[in-house]
Formats: sequence, C-alpha cells, structure tokens
Amino acid sequence: MSRGAAAENAGEPVVGQDDAVLCRWLATLLSAELDEDTLASYRRGDAGPLFDLLRERGLSEASSRVEKALKGLVLLPEPRLELAADFAELFLVDGRSAAPPYASLYTEPAARLHGEAAARMEARLAAAGFAVKDGVGEPADHLAVMLDYLASALESASPAADSKIGSMAGSKEGGETPGAFIRAELSPWLPALARRCERVSTASDFYPAVVALASAYVDWLSQNQ
Repeated sequence: MSRGAAAENAGEPVVGQDDAVLCRWLATLLSAELDEDTLASYRRGDAGPLFDLLRERGLSEASSRVEKALKGLVLLPEPRLELAADFAELFLVDGRSAAPPYASLYTEPAARLHGEAAARMEARLAAAGFAVKDGVGEPADHLAVMLDYLASALESASPAADSKIGSMAGSKEGGETPGAFIRAELSPWLPALARRCERVSTASDFYPAVVALASAYVDWLSQNQ
C-alpha cells in the first residue's frame, strides 16, 4: 500500500492540491513585504482556512505562532511599516547580520550567492518552462522561488494534474518527485535559516514565525512524500 493510501485510510491529510496552495501562500509571504490590503485581510482572519490546513498536518504550534504575531501587530503604531522594516532587516541587508533566504549561503562552503544551488534551480526552472520574473532580480535559490516551484511540482504529482503540467517535476515520467526535491534542496538548509531568523532583532515576530512555519511544513512534506 502506498504511503498516500495509508494516510488516507488512517484519516490523515494526503499531500495534494491543498499543499500546493500552502506552498504558494508561504512563497508569497516571503517574496515581498505585505501591502496594506493584504495585511488588513490577514488581521481580519481571512487566512483562517490556511491555518486550519496546517493544523490538520500537525503544525498547530507553528501556525499558532504566526496567528499570535498577527494579533500582536495591534501593539505597533504603524504595523505595515514596522513589518516592512522587519522584512528588510531580515532578508535584504548585509548577510552577516541578517538572514538572507538563499540556499547557496547555507549550503556552499564559501557561503556565497549564485552558487551551485542557484544553478540547479535555474536548470529546473528552465526545464519546466519557468523563469524568475523579470524585475525581481533574485537568484533562483531564493526560498520564495523554491516554494513556488515546489507548489507546481505538487500540482504535477497530483492525480488531478492535467497533461500540461503533468510532467513539470518529472514525477509522472520517472523524474524528480516533490519529496526528492525537498530532501535535496530544502531540507539541508531551511532549519538553519529559521534559526538565523531567531537571532535577528525585529519589531514583530511575524517573519521569524513565518520562516519557522515554512521549515516545519517542509519537514512535514518530506516525511509524507
């Protein structure tokens, strides 16, 4: 019996389209600062269904931390501006004091940008017919890019996938599966990024909590693929 079938019979979540949605949501959170409308939506509780999906996957503690951080924004005089400053402090400034979300910095001996991890992701994106959007200016091993790619891989591996995306990750043609991608490209460094985020001083716990959630969720995916 396959792992997915066993999980289904046991009443546990089966990795599929919902997980593609979760991956894309996390990618969005980590790709740019939240705008005013999106932040207001989250503070109203509109992300509740996403947190419910995460709790179904045993990630109550990590998801509750993000929810708590959102509720705590009421204590800040300018929540959106404070979050934007946190985003910059964590992800955009000098890598020696921040926590840049690039795989190469954590997996290369010289801890440099545009390393082998970036080259491998560029090759994957090209093979899948994707590319980092013009104007983004980010290496292909940015965590948001990798999570978005993983979302497409999960869609590809789903029984509901159409023929257009069915070969994206090669899972239907004997190529790299989503689980193999996670274990090769995300698991080796994502926990280190989460720990590094904890050491950066921020006004809100929101972004450190989001990275911790992404790390815990990817770990869950790895164990269920």
